[in-house]
Amino acid sequence: MFKLNLKIALRNLYKNKAYTAINIAGLALGLAGFIFILLYINYEKSYDTWDKELDKVYQVQELDLFSLKEGKAEWRGESDGRLREMIKAGLPNVVAVTHVYEAEQDEAIVIDNKGAFFINDVQRADSMFFSVFPYKFIHGNPAGALRNLNDMVISEDFAKKYFGDVNPVGKVVKLTSQAWVNQTTHYTITGVIAKPETPSIFDFNVLVQAPNLKFTDRALYFRPNYVKFSEKQNEQNINQSLQKIYEPFRAAMLKKWKWSPSEYLKNGNKPAVRLKPFYSVHQEPLQQEDWLKQLKPIILLSSLLLLISIINFMNMFTAQAVSRAKEVGIRKVTGASRASLIKQFLLETALQCFCALILGVILLELFLPYLNEQFSLALSIADSYSIGLVSLQLIGLVTLITLLSGIYPAIFLSSYDPHNVLKGNFAQGKKGSKLRVALVGMQFVIAVGFFIGILIISSQIKYMESRDPGFDPTGIIYVNEPMNKVLSDRIRNIEGVKYVAVNNGNVRRHPNITADYKYNNEVKELNTVFVNLEGLQAVGAKLINGRFFDKLHKQDTSRTVIINESLEKLYGGDMLNKYITYNNDSVRVQVVGIIKDIQVTGFDKVSPPTIYTASEFNATDYTNDGFANLVTYDTKKEKHVLAEFNKIWRQASPDYPLSFSFLEHDFKKLFVSHERFKQMVKLFSLLSISLSMIGLFSLAAFMTRQRTKEIAIRKVLGADDKDIFFLLNKGYLWLMLGANVVACPLIYIAVQHWLAGFAYRIEMPVFPFLIAFIVSILVTALTVSVQVKNAVKANPVDALKYE
Repeated sequence: MFKLNLKIALRNLYKNKAYTAINIAGLALGLAGFIFILLYINYEKSYDTWDKELDKVYQVQELDLFSLKEGKAEWRGESDGRLREMIKAGLPNVVAVTHVYEAEQDEAIVIDNKGAFFINDVQRADSMFFSVFPYKFIHGNPAGALRNLNDMVISEDFAKKYFGDVNPVGKVVKLTSQAWVNQTTHYTITGVIAKPETPSIFDFNVLVQAPNLKFTDRALYFRPNYVKFSEKQNEQNINQSLQKIYEPFRAAMLKKWKWSPSEYLKNGNKPAVRLKPFYSVHQEPLQQEDWLKQLKPIILLSSLLLLISIINFMNMFTAQAVSRAKEVGIRKVTGASRASLIKQFLLETALQCFCALILGVILLELFLPYLNEQFSLALSIADSYSIGLVSLQLIGLVTLITLLSGIYPAIFLSSYDPHNVLKGNFAQGKKGSKLRVALVGMQFVIAVGFFIGILIISSQIKYMESRDPGFDPTGIIYVNEPMNKVLSDRIRNIEGVKYVAVNNGNVRRHPNITADYKYNNEVKELNTVFVNLEGLQAVGAKLINGRFFDKLHKQDTSRTVIINESLEKLYGGDMLNKYITYNNDSVRVQVVGIIKDIQVTGFDKVSPPTIYTASEFNATDYTNDGFANLVTYDTKKEKHVLAEFNKIWRQASPDYPLSFSFLEHDFKKLFVSHERFKQMVKLFSLLSISLSMIGLFSLAAFMTRQRTKEIAIRKVLGADDKDIFFLLNKGYLWLMLGANVVACPLIYIAVQHWLAGFAYRIEMPVFPFLIAFIVSILVTALTVSVQVKNAVKANPVDALKYE
């Protein structure tokens, strides 16, 4: 029986090749987008699942003692290094404790005495690292891989790239972590580790032994620390035990520091520490949104696109109902049951869904390299660790879509009364017609929403890109290295160089350094940016009042500050030449300039009230040490400047190449995520509108066929072609009007929510709603007219000759 039904299904699908092709293509597009999201979710959920032993590993997280956010302390992934020994001695079932951290500066490596080059993903760890994390060694022994201070372990990919098929264990390489501070260190390669089957937060190329540090009462040494137990722990119980050890330790340290964190304690906070499962480090990141929250908009878009595809499929299937009515009638008369007919139509649906799945996978495979590049991913349909899961998900997805898209058409087609069908009367009631109209209307609600959304998103991004950021990033390169006076002077003397400056509040760096300042007997914690005397001029800061720092004013390196307009407004205005104090009023500084707000973090957040200081010792606990160098140059002489800069740098630091970025490019990167979102919405808009047009076309075909005799009778009674044309179009125009009425408030709410995430944003425009309405009406009229035209031009005799 199944074989017979399969033959009938294949014959019917082949007979209606055009409808079948459109059905499969439309569903394939929706499936391709949805499968991409499935792969993305699988990828993110697979983080750090490459070995069962990782279930026994925990990260030590400590409550931040030094800063509060809205009166509350935040957990941090780094903890005091002293805790490692305390955990080993004080907690049961501890196998090993280790710490690992990524190098703060770019790392340069020399292999076989060839030229130095930069490598990324360099990690430092102690000798217990491989006792906690069970990496598999291709070469070498985990027990002694990081035993000595100059030991180095490299990844499988790194070994293949730079050593080929040769076993690199025993080879000596040179590693330089900073041009002017650390000397070049020789490392011996002691092991090569296999790449984990799933992604990991430790995606390193090189792992070296971390230097041993001696703890002192005044030293703070916070690093990511990890503990491995002999078995999986009860989080609540183990954290209670750890807290009992931690509280007296931290209380003793605070007493030695002579520091009473009164503000910290008065908010109900207290020093605390906890252990979190290693798996949660990626799944529940601290101080940032997790991947699922970031992915929600894309999940929604892909789900809507798949929904449109399913609706389109249903409408296309039912549009063929009239042509298959007699087939159903004859099969029923010859003994076929309704259940067998439903199975027949579901089989046809399943065949189309299966073909759509194959086409969707092919489409995704073709576009996956582009999507991986756009989203900085490494997704693959055939990953060894996920191929089984993906296969099950795809089978489940096809089954679900077969039921969702096929059950109604199957019931609809199998419901024909053979008596009426064989008499020629197989018109259906209004119930099915209303449902099809509602489904197409839903398609257009989504399509119109997409269209309005992309217009508003494009307007917001254009506004952000054209808004004055308060500085000029063109013709500036950023070097994240301290430069001594001799080197700075040599670079300053290059023809075309305007400034060699320090500014740690630029786009690439902008560290969150704050300090307490007092004005009008009120203490405020304010953002503080370190510059040198040319640091603001170099970035083209815009002076509103007063002057910039200047070498002619000796007090500028110790007793003056410049503030931004946000801080001046916070203090009530007219701040020029006023005095601000810090360190319990022991230091008094004068405001010598007010500049326009410099927006270095994009436009998602308000530019904070900020103080700029050129003093080496200031209100913060940090010194203005000359990092974050900016070189401003004449863009017409860019090639000459860069060539001379590289030449001077190589002479001064042969083992550490020059590493820099263009500030203009860094600034544009702030908009990359928003631009990607815009492109994604644009793609989904195009696909949803296209599929909606197909759905409308199929509905028009179905409804026109249903009204063939009505049209013929009207023509016989003298109705003019133009009257019939407008009569048939009228219903669809009302449908589109209704879709706009429903879509507009929904997309208004959604876009308002999206715009609320920007500190600087456009007002909600009316123009996109008008454009969407006009375009949707025109597209509807054109799409429907193609079908209506054929019906109007048909000879009424052909429709009425059997009556």
